[in-house]
Amino acid sequence: MSDRPTNVTLLDGGMGTTLKDHGLVLPPTIWSAAALLEAPDVVRECHIAFIDAGADLIISNTYATVPNLLALENLGDKVEDLVETAMRLAREARESAGDVRIAGSLAPLGHSYRPDLVGPDDRNLASYRRIVEAMGDVPDVLLCETMSSVREASAAVIAATETGRETWVAFALGSDGTGALLSGEPAVEAATAMMNLGVDTVLFNCSEPEAISAAIHAVGDLPIATGGYPNMLEPVPVDWSFEAPSPRGKRTDLTTDRMVDMVFEWVDAGATHIGGCCGVGPAVIEAMASRIAGE
Repeated sequence: MSDRPTNVTLLDGGMGTTLKDHGLVLPPTIWSAAALLEAPDVVRECHIAFIDAGADLIISNTYATVPNLLALENLGDKVEDLVETAMRLAREARESAGDVRIAGSLAPLGHSYRPDLVGPDDRNLASYRRIVEAMGDVPDVLLCETMSSVREASAAVIAATETGRETWVAFALGSDGTGALLSGEPAVEAATAMMNLGVDTVLFNCSEPEAISAAIHAVGDLPIATGGYPNMLEPVPVDWSFEAPSPRGKRTDLTTDRMVDMVFEWVDAGATHIGGCCGVGPAVIEAMASRIAGE
């Protein structure tokens, strides 16, 4: 990680996208978690590619290592093994490629993008505690990401903050242009609720950059670090399910240059954390790193 002329933290991009670019075929059920079983070396290579591109922080490949999804492939008893593998690969990538921070990903426990399908709070908290414990001492940050509602995020945040570690939250947003969460809750109300739970940074992710722009402006007056790591795909259908995912193509109107321009509009508005999610590979992160460096 090189010295930067600004206070911007550059996150990595989409692990699933980068695994597919390496030729892996990922099942819809456990998605990127399958690579931990079938091609762990490729997972490490993907982390290294983002470090080489200039990322300051890499996110562990634990998005789909959650009990509900793994059970779909009769792997429910492998949660700890797969989480530990993902954390080891992130650590090895850091040791090999550069002094970056590692964020442990705490993701939705069953259905991403579906606030209507969030499970009971007590069960969610127990699952997140299980995952956090399996991460051990590897993560510098615990990142509760792609959260569709305040309630979904709260269980993950409680499990994370119990460790005393730095905790970030990233919310997924709707496509109505208001910057509200998928649940309909206003971004400023969600961010305030997270601040009250001890969160250090509130981000917005896996959403259209236009939606993230609205959310970042909405929370701009709050005394907390903000930012976003958008996707470059078509909007998420309202009936999204990992068991039968609707196809989502890459947006043809969203070029690398346009993406970089948009995230730096957020920086101009006060955001301090940027990166990418689904559809964003190392080349886009490298372009962001070049912009940060003033090249």
